[in-house]
Amino acid sequence: FSASFSEGVYQESRVGPTLVYNTVDRPDRPRRGMRLTAKADVAVPVLGGTVQYVRPEAEAVLFVPHTRRTAIGARGGVGWLFSRAGTDSLPYYRRYFLGGDNDVRGVDFRTVGPFDDQGRAVGGTRYVLFNVEYYVDIGPVRALAFHDAGQAFDEGEPVNLRLLRTSSGVEARFNMPMLNVPVRIIYAWNIYRDSFQKPHTLKFGVGTTF
Repeated sequence: FSASFSEGVYQESRVGPTLVYNTVDRPDRPRRGMRLTAKADVAVPVLGGTVQYVRPEAEAVLFVPHTRRTAIGARGGVGWLFSRAGTDSLPYYRRYFLGGDNDVRGVDFRTVGPFDDQGRAVGGTRYVLFNVEYYVDIGPVRALAFHDAGQAFDEGEPVNLRLLRTSSGVEARFNMPMLNVPVRIIYAWNIYRDSFQKPHTLKFGVGTTF
């Protein structure tokens, strides 16, 4: 496919093998098991592509029951985007942007990562992400406390864990029969944040973080 951005037009021919090991007991309200995922997108010029890069990612998710109604969930993820011979500029749409309900949930979508001097998000070529949740199941409602930490880093920028943006808070999830997915109410405190991000927020969403 091709896409047009400020840096130009890219045409890709890409393969993306993925390996998954999954023992999680249930996807909507997990209590035990693990999920290990490794994948790598490789863009090559075989089918006429104009850009070459490799984008490996790895993620580990673990759920451990605590009591009959409680459990702990944790996730760690990393990713790296780097160019291959003949490619000077990496596609904007393949760079890493964090922020939002699926990673650092207390801040806005795609607001964690590098910005240019005009305040525009440019995305990173590497990212690190950590999430921890403590669940309490009360009938059809899953209440939880969480802590998220993540950051995307640009080319030439070292991965510095002191620069992680964090979000901590509480959340309630319950299934809507018509949607058949968890509906979420999230209240978060964003302690380590950028100046334009809110110190705390109340959000609504669907699905799960991991």
